[in-house]
Amino acid sequence: MSKIKHLIFDLDDTIYPQSSRMSSQILRRIIEYSARFFNKSYDEILEIRKAELKKYVSTLWWLKSNGFKNDEEYFSYVHPAEEIKDLDFDPELRPFIESLPQPKVILTNSPSEHAEHVLEFLKVRDLFNKTISDIRRNDLRGKPFDISYRDALSIAGGSLEDTLFLDDYPYYIEGYAKLGGLCCLVGDAPYEIPQEYKNQIFRIKTIYELPSVLEKL
Repeated sequence: MSKIKHLIFDLDDTIYPQSSRMSSQILRRIIEYSARFFNKSYDEILEIRKAELKKYVSTLWWLKSNGFKNDEEYFSYVHPAEEIKDLDFDPELRPFIESLPQPKVILTNSPSEHAEHVLEFLKVRDLFNKTISDIRRNDLRGKPFDISYRDALSIAGGSLEDTLFLDDYPYYIEGYAKLGGLCCLVGDAPYEIPQEYKNQIFRIKTIYELPSVLEKL
């Protein structure tokens, strides 16, 4: 029996495939909004943002470091209600999530309404804890700040020893590993697991491979 008693899932590019049009459209709106704020072209911001994200862990934190204050306007622009049209329904997802016996929590750097849109559309909302650990709950910091992981753990009622965290972004995975937690990188992003985390970080291409990791644990 697996020692994993709780699961924490990232939302975007984890619950649904990285090939989804939703992710590319979210990025497009992030760049558009940032370009308007900095009064620069889309292409200029696209390049500048790549460099700035090495210093700031998210676009929002980068904007705020430059005096930005309209958080709710940003959230509404990046995640409009109609964004769900860019997501494909996966009929296999619900039975798969139902097959996992562990209680499940969503940890996202997006606002909770975005997570609600996605989970409801995919017909899996009721399979996750009713409380979502989102960017607002975590003081607009989110992953990879410690506050986000500890908030999700508190919602799950688990510990670093018995809770597995899944995400598609290596930087966020390492944030959880640094705390001493077990985690699973979802997707095929180029990434070599650091030697100090060899026994903490696992890799799978999609969440459908999760059972193989749980068996190892």
